[in-house]
Amino acid sequence: MAQEARLKLRMQKELKLLLVDPPHGASFPTLSSQSNITDLSSIHAQICLEETFYSKGIFKIKVQIPKRYPLQLPIVTFGTPVYCSNIDNGDFLKIYNKV
Repeated sequence: MAQEARLKLRMQKELKLLLVDPPHGASFPTLSSQSNITDLSSIHAQICLEETFYSKGIFKIKVQIPKRYPLQLPIVTFGTPVYCSNIDNGDFLKIYNKV
């Protein structure tokens, strides 16, 4: 129970940070300051990197937040086809949990 409360507080803090100072090129069309923290088990985002080889593309991603976050890494999948050595055939970002 205490872990759920800590997760909720952390997600509130990180949601505020995403809305106030989003990463360069990222947008979160389904998030708002009114978003329900308990419903944030998955976050939809769009990435558009200006002044790069990929500047004409918009990449849709889904970030699934596990119940053991931050001890367990989020799972990131791409909704847009991506051709990159760091993305496997299942469209999963290849980052390995070393915890």
